Amino acid sequence: MARLVILQHGARQQDYEIRKDRVGIGYLEDNDVCIADDEEVSKLHAVIEQERPGRYRLRDLGSLNGTYINERQIGPEPHRLRTGDRIRVGQTPMFFLHTEEDEQALIAEKQQDEVPGSKRLAPMPADPSAEPSPVRSSSRKIGDLLVLLEINKELNAETDLSRLLELIMDAAIHLIRADRGFLVLVSDGELQFMVARNVDYRVVHEPEFQISNSIIRRVVNSGEPVLTSNAQADLHDVQSVVDLELRSLLCIPLRVKTRVLGTLYLDSREETREAAFTEADRDLLMAFSDQAAIAIENARLLSEVKEAERVREELRIASMIQSSLLPREIPRIADLDVAGDMVTAAEVGGDYFDFITTGIDRGRGRGIVACIGDVSGKGVPAGLIMVMARSVLRPLVAQLPDTREVIVAANRMLAEDLKDGLFMSLLLCQWDPERGVLRYTVAGHEKPILYRARERSAELLEGGGIVLGVMEDIGSVLVESAVELNPGDALFLYTDGATEAVAPDGSLFGVEKLVAGVGEFGHLGAREIVDETFRRVRRHTRGAELRDDVTVLVIKRKRLEDTAV
Repeated sequence: MARLVILQHGARQQDYEIRKDRVGIGYLEDNDVCIADDEEVSKLHAVIEQERPGRYRLRDLGSLNGTYINERQIGPEPHRLRTGDRIRVGQTPMFFLHTEEDEQALIAEKQQDEVPGSKRLAPMPADPSAEPSPVRSSSRKIGDLLVLLEINKELNAETDLSRLLELIMDAAIHLIRADRGFLVLVSDGELQFMVARNVDYRVVHEPEFQISNSIIRRVVNSGEPVLTSNAQADLHDVQSVVDLELRSLLCIPLRVKTRVLGTLYLDSREETREAAFTEADRDLLMAFSDQAAIAIENARLLSEVKEAERVREELRIASMIQSSLLPREIPRIADLDVAGDMVTAAEVGGDYFDFITTGIDRGRGRGIVACIGDVSGKGVPAGLIMVMARSVLRPLVAQLPDTREVIVAANRMLAEDLKDGLFMSLLLCQWDPERGVLRYTVAGHEKPILYRARERSAELLEGGGIVLGVMEDIGSVLVESAVELNPGDALFLYTDGATEAVAPDGSLFGVEKLVAGVGEFGHLGAREIVDETFRRVRRHTRGAELRDDVTVLVIKRKRLEDTAV
């Protein structure tokens, strides 16, 4: 009799022995070969008919999507089948293979045809107790190779690593008819059990306790396979093999050149001769494992490329978020000169600054609230927190009388939504035009720098406080301070991207250099102060990419000669 080797789900192999004169193929259950999970297969798709012993032919039964032999579509006329023919119904491939009895029948038929008038003799039945004949071994080998080629196509087409590992495991189990299979990868010397299956595709739970870890490590370290068809005798010194009562065991390295990615481990507890693994099984699985390892490496590399693309897209979105949060225009205040800017790093951070005009505020006259902040982390999550902070701060500034109360209320609202490990530093300052005083509250942010025009010098002011998001109520650790700004004086605010800018020799720009710089160029206008700061940071890094965003904000009181409205 002949047989069909049917491949489903890419790698799952099913053998069907053709014992009848007519074998129906389709998705209805009463078909001899039922293919129920392929939507392109018709109810009654095709039929295989035995013309006489050893001769089979295939006919299409008017299927919707056609029947193919070696990718050539056939019609309702019978088409003779030969060993190795690839049949496809819908998207399901299968291979037709003659068995020993078929080969005997074909040989006998040919011999009789060569002798005119001779009687055709029936083939001798095969002896089930006999050793496999060379013809049968050849047929089995051809079938394995055809299946292997088909599976390799699937492996090369699959780019999802998880799905690929499942395909590899399912294929390996059925290529050598194992009871169970385990695909193990190695990462930093640790074994990672990626797929654990039995012959029925059921998951093996707690696989690390179900196999011989020592055998796997032996194969990983040596790069050579381990094969035994009598594990209890050959590996009696491996306790796990003895405890698991294993009979046949085959462990193959997954290698890319000289590097071992992991192993394919297969075993069987059956004692029958058919269940014993052979050298032919080892050679077949070694050939398969080489292709499987390349497919795994390619899938990993593709995954890394996709991850890099995802990160780049995330950074682009984060950059857009940052840009959208920046003030579209700098407000014009009669007695103040204000400016601010941000230079983003290659890896987007979470810097934020804003200017909010307050209008008439409790008799203080028209003023401005300026804020600068830095969110922990980078990328889109940081950008989203910035969006939240901005949406919270703007209405609170209009409702509450001082900077401390604004930050306390903002923290209470943000702390509900920020996950553990996420926080935001913030410095909020409010200009009181009637008193010429700048009130400010620091919540874990960098200390502000005050420039005094009369002395042409700069100094660090007090900082302190606590960042937003770490506790629900931070009012007890926040203090609103006030500093008088005389004409020409300026308050200089910044994020740690400036002080932590790194030179090629590894040195940081540092807060001392920043304070000294403000003392040197603080007499300039607010915009010029911002620009000069960035020039000096770039000079320090010598053109190297910034590791973090740099944000600078300046609030300067105009001199009397510059206060024309």
